[in-house]
Amino acid sequence: METIMTLGSHFLISWLSSVNFLKERRERTVITVAGISPDLDALGGIIDSITGTTNYYQQFHHYFGHSGLFGIFVAFLAFTLARNQKKMTVFLSLAVFHLHLICDLIGSKGPDGYQWPIYYFYPFNTDVGFIWSRQWELNAWQNQLILASLLYTCFVYAKTQRVTFIEVISPRLQTALYKMVDKYSTKRV
Repeated sequence: METIMTLGSHFLISWLSSVNFLKERRERTVITVAGISPDLDALGGIIDSITGTTNYYQQFHHYFGHSGLFGIFVAFLAFTLARNQKKMTVFLSLAVFHLHLICDLIGSKGPDGYQWPIYYFYPFNTDVGFIWSRQWELNAWQNQLILASLLYTCFVYAKTQRVTFIEVISPRLQTALYKMVDKYSTKRV
């Protein structure tokens, strides 16, 4: 639950960071993926679950995907994948990547009190890991409030701009959702 919620929060923050600045769904999707991409280094947890003998999650989380070098790679991919507004897409990809890191520094302490250091200079330096001494737990009320605020903001966009984060997952689903809402709205009036 905690991992899903954190990934969901990063997803929503990234999408909301792009919706006012990028006109096309493709570029907003690129930015949304850029914002969750640092957590690719958590995939070791899947291997750990399957094998039961490895410890990749503990060994590599907050290293590769949370490094500045990976951020540059993400920006390069954003530039490559964007069709329009390339400069803005690159800028926003770097912004949401670093926003992900900041959010992890602020509020991703484990229930056991462990703070995940962020190894920004990986692979060049693995001795320097950044932490914040006041970091709150992943399931703390602050993160719950942030998630609720993000969902509310998404609702406002859905109502006023007729665009939702669902467009990243499936544009058809977003269209079907609005058709259903429109149909229901006209029946009630």
